[in-house]
Amino acid sequence: MTDDARTPRPAALGLGGLSVGFGIIGVSIGFATFLGITATASGGRDTAGFGPLAVSAASSFVLGVLLIVGAALLWRAHRAARVVIGVAVLLLAASSLARMVLDSISFLSVVGTVLSMLALVAMGSLLLSDGVRDHVREGVPLRLR
Repeated sequence: MTDDARTPRPAALGLGGLSVGFGIIGVSIGFATFLGITATASGGRDTAGFGPLAVSAASSFVLGVLLIVGAALLWRAHRAARVVIGVAVLLLAASSLARMVLDSISFLSVVGTVLSMLALVAMGSLLLSDGVRDHVREGVPLRLR
């Protein structure tokens, strides 16, 4: 199939963009949290209260990397792309549900949770769409014109 005759894949582009965007946000949050922990640990002696923050930083970083890898695989139309992004979306959903249960209720936590759930629903629907499925089945990498 020629490049001109190939149909555009807006669902694959949308899912790739959301995955890379949220992946960059996750990596940034994880890295910034880790830097904050190390900067405030008062010389490395008083780190007892930073366990949950360290777990949060590590999980944000790992999920961010997972989303970026999934977006790269999706761009290349690799068969594992849907699995990698699907696992990341499920882990993000579990994280959002845990945050709803464990965090104290404030305006920011409610807004953050609602926006997270909307983004996860959008990613899930794109992940299950025919456009993404056809893109991966064809195996032809995406191109920007």
